[in-house]
Amino acid sequence: PPPPPPLERLRLFCTRRPAPVWAVVLCRGGHFAAAVYTLPSSAASEESLKPLAHRCFHRYVTRRKAGGRQSVADASKSIKSAGSSIRRHNEAMLAKEVRDLISSWLPTHLAQAALIWVHAPGPANTALLFGGQGPLRKADPRVRGVPFTTQRPTLGETSRVVLQLSRTELLEPQEAAELQRAPQAEDAPRRAALEREAEAAASAAARQLGEERRVAAEAEAEAELARAEAEAADLPSELHEAAEAGDAGRVQVLLEGGADPALRHVRYGFRVPYDVAKTREVRSAFRKARAELPERWDWAAAHVPQGLTEQEEADREERERAKAREKKKKAEKARKERRKQEEAERAAAAALLVEATAGADLAALSASIEKAQGVGCDGAELERARERLAALQFEATDPAAIARREREKRAAAAEARLNRLTGGAQ
Repeated sequence: PPPPPPLERLRLFCTRRPAPVWAVVLCRGGHFAAAVYTLPSSAASEESLKPLAHRCFHRYVTRRKAGGRQSVADASKSIKSAGSSIRRHNEAMLAKEVRDLISSWLPTHLAQAALIWVHAPGPANTALLFGGQGPLRKADPRVRGVPFTTQRPTLGETSRVVLQLSRTELLEPQEAAELQRAPQAEDAPRRAALEREAEAAASAAARQLGEERRVAAEAEAEAELARAEAEAADLPSELHEAAEAGDAGRVQVLLEGGADPALRHVRYGFRVPYDVAKTREVRSAFRKARAELPERWDWAAAHVPQGLTEQEEADREERERAKAREKKKKAEKARKERRKQEEAERAAAAALLVEATAGADLAALSASIEKAQGVGCDGAELERARERLAALQFEATDPAAIARREREKRAAAAEARLNRLTGGAQ
């Protein structure tokens, strides 16, 4: 039979029981709103429409002055501002929240939905819902695009979309033709903007894919290194332990027993046992083993220098003892010369002290006493000099002594004048 006319089909659709369930998903400019509704009756209003489930997310992802998403701007240049970092983080969080929500609704609310109305303009929003990790599929026959312009995604906007989609408006042919021509004239700039945004989004997706591959490669390399370190930690470490402890005897026993001196261990910074050794005795044990077993191990890889035989070790010890004796002899000679020089200095200081003590020069006596103390002169001579210094200092400050010196000066002056006069008279 022929299909019923459009009005009859619309009447049959509106009288379906139970009423069909529709889902609305709106995503644009960092705003997301999703809701599931039971198809309302013709008398329903936006205020009376109650969703079975709904959720909204709002994230700061667009540049307020320059406009556009941060990922689109990153495709053309490198931006390292604080705001760009926040927007990148918010884009990632919005994508995770949206995908987690839609994935959780797939087996429940979306499974019973007869139609899923989606409005996600731009390649970034489309990739969020339908991309490789997107939860929705364009091949799903229930997925439909909203055929009119929507406002900012909110719960109220999803209600308005459901009400407008569930109602029918009859237009005259002329009105319908005008409505069809108006969007076509306005779509050219919008299509150009969408093409530019699509190119930028594709570039951003390529960069993101490269970054994800780099992060995956680094993670794989770190995992491989962790496995290698775990395997290295199980290698034998007795030779390293004996070398670090300075146990030359145990090192010799281990080397004779087959311990590999070229083995590097993770617990010792991947160093060989010879590099761990701290004493000459342990290093000599390695060199002796190299002399006794020259072909058994790769001694160059073990960092062990030329082999050391018993005779070579004895000769080396003899040379070291000879050097020690020569060093001791030189030190004894230097001590004798230093002692002789000190005695000469003391003798000179003592002679100067005796001379200064016999005189009356206060400054010279004080300087000679200080020098004699510095070189360690005899205590008795120093004591006499100190007594003489004290006497000179007393005479320099005692009034009677000062007066006596003045009288003596005047008497000497008078005697000198008298001698001159007597000599002149003669």
